[in-house]
Amino acid sequence: MPIKRFYRLQRARLMAAPLSLQPVIGWRGRLLRIAALFCMAMSFLGFGAYVGYQYALNRNAAYLAEKMQRLASQTEQLGAGQAKLQLLEQQIKVGQGERDGLVQALSTAQSELAAKQEALSFFESLLQSNDRNRAVSFSACELQSVGGGRWRYRLLLVQGTDRSTEFAGRLQASVQYQEHGKRQNMQIEPLPVKFSHYLRQEGELTLPSGALPQLFEARIFTDNNKQAVASCQKKGG
Repeated sequence: MPIKRFYRLQRARLMAAPLSLQPVIGWRGRLLRIAALFCMAMSFLGFGAYVGYQYALNRNAAYLAEKMQRLASQTEQLGAGQAKLQLLEQQIKVGQGERDGLVQALSTAQSELAAKQEALSFFESLLQSNDRNRAVSFSACELQSVGGGRWRYRLLLVQGTDRSTEFAGRLQASVQYQEHGKRQNMQIEPLPVKFSHYLRQEGELTLPSGALPQLFEARIFTDNNKQAVASCQKKGG
């Protein structure tokens, strides 16, 4: 019958095939296999972490090296800038010292020039004063404001005749000024004078606040004469 024949063929095939035995793995073997696989996985993970750590460490080291190099370059530039700044400060100090010296020299030169101009004006006044008919005459008569209600007067007296003897007399000055619309007069105390050839006389007077001088007058008297031998007038304002 066909079914019996099929079973016989199957039995013949099984008998002809080589017999292979596979051991049965218990729970301990499975546990060991799982442990081994876990250890292998952990090893791979540890190796990967180590490789990643080394890569990150090398990258950070390169980044830090670049930063340090950049910082060193900036420090060098800062040092060069500070040196340049110190040099500029020294140059500025030297320039300021030279400028102060030039300003002082200019001020001294201007003062000397003003003194020389004043001396020149003085001697020009002496040369222009040729009134030989009088014993003494005024060659210069000035009145200038110095601020704060103070006024400075300058006089130059020159001998005329008989210059071999010393002139002796007294100088009297007065100033007319206007205050609150009224004219006032201020007398300056007489000054005794003695000189040969010429005399430069200066003095200050103080007027009330807001007052303006209208006329300054100076007169010179001899000791034995009540009449002035010479006088000068200077308008103020």
